[in-house]
Amino acid sequence: MGNSSFVSTNRAIDGVANSSVDNILKIDNLSTGYSLSHRKKLYLHRNLNSYVGRGELITLLGPNGAGKSTLLKTLLGINTALDGEVYYKGMNLSQLSKKEISTLVAVVLTDKIYDRYLTAYDIVGTGRYPYGSFTGKLTKIDKEKIQNAFNVVGAHELNSRYFYSLSDGEKQKVLLARAIAQDTPLIFLDEPTAFIDSPGKVIIMNLLKELVTVHNKSILLTTHDTELALNYASKLWLLGKENYFKEGDPEELVKSGMINRLFDREGVMFNIKSKKFETMN
Repeated sequence: MGNSSFVSTNRAIDGVANSSVDNILKIDNLSTGYSLSHRKKLYLHRNLNSYVGRGELITLLGPNGAGKSTLLKTLLGINTALDGEVYYKGMNLSQLSKKEISTLVAVVLTDKIYDRYLTAYDIVGTGRYPYGSFTGKLTKIDKEKIQNAFNVVGAHELNSRYFYSLSDGEKQKVLLARAIAQDTPLIFLDEPTAFIDSPGKVIIMNLLKELVTVHNKSILLTTHDTELALNYASKLWLLGKENYFKEGDPEELVKSGMINRLFDREGVMFNIKSKKFETMN
């Protein structure tokens, strides 16, 4: 199982400084949105600049319709950037193949998997596809990576069960195990705690924290659960409408009132002291 077709992660592209390789992901004057025609573009955000460093757990917060999913898709190359650049370990996203991208970032989405014949082991095994041979046969290394992924998420007992039969919390563990088996330095998650009860949310977030602190992964996730994000994130990206983007330490952003500016609504406001949303009397 050779990796000779992969781009070397030590290569810098388009004049990016070698120090940028220290960042897993870097966005440089990135503009997101949609091309309506050859000349007309619909911009959601312009000139975004930030990075994801090794060992960071970054939460992307914003109201519905702010463009969070569009930003994630742009970072993955699913949507074309309207302006600016995206770099993975100093390599320009536009010059990477899908196979190369899949060795750098794993993705856990909220999309449903309806196949009733796939076991949890089958699902986690797909995380090894970027490294596989043309036969699709799992190697000894693949099997070790899969076993390790089940162990990390504490779901070894699920490996022979059909995926469709699992609870939402169990499914999320399996999908997270697939991302771990993919063996990438960066993991994207879109609403990883959606449809999961409160204890299950804490379990998933604790797993993500462990991936960062123990296994040296970097994580970028979106969520609507602001309170949960504040308890676990090492850095926040706040995304709003009308080109609003702020980033920084969660505690500092709370004290500065940025959370209020983004989320306060008529009759409901974020209490800076309790770090909870409360009804105004």
